[in-house]
Amino acid sequence: MINRVVTVLLLLAAAIVAFPGTACACSCAPLQPTEQVGNASVVFTGTVLASRPAKTDASVPAPVVYTFKADQVYKGQALTEYQVTTNADSAACGYNFEQGARYLVFASSRESGMIPTEPGLPLHTALCDGDYRVRAGTGALVADDGIEGQPLPAALLSALGTPTGPTVTPAVTAPATPAPTASSAGGSSPSPWVYVAGVLVLAAVGLAGWRLTARRGA
Repeated sequence: MINRVVTVLLLLAAAIVAFPGTACACSCAPLQPTEQVGNASVVFTGTVLASRPAKTDASVPAPVVYTFKADQVYKGQALTEYQVTTNADSAACGYNFEQGARYLVFASSRESGMIPTEPGLPLHTALCDGDYRVRAGTGALVADDGIEGQPLPAALLSALGTPTGPTVTPAVTAPATPAPTASSAGGSSPSPWVYVAGVLVLAAVGLAGWRLTARRGA
């Protein structure tokens, strides 16, 4: 009997080692919308543009970096694009974003021992953070933006507050040419040599007149 019990325990241990994903499924504690917003560094709605494996030393499967085109930003620095990392496996609390779909994303920049990130790409999200697929569009979220006939909860919309549009870096423009001054508007100022020439001409005329008068007097 003891041998049979030992055999069963060994088989269970082997199953856990062989199938860690099923033995270590992700378990999330329920969070209120205010907690979801409070825990996040950035909250935004955006459409998935692309995805790729993260360049980390993590074991296979590597985390996935998703690129989002943002349309509304509810918290954090407002950008036109965000790159967010999540685990590839839902058993490791990774969130499976679909390319071309729009999501409400709660991303954190705090270090996480669960989700390895690339240098320079600190934002990460997990299945428990509250990410939510929403209806396609670009406007601020309303109740009707829920999918599959499920309206967005009023508590969630209240916690999100009023969004801002993403910040677009302004183009660099050439400095404006200053308007001409009153003195330059009428033409350029005369050269000083013009005045010198005028004085010489007047002196020559005066000298010639003096000589003519002297001759007549003689």
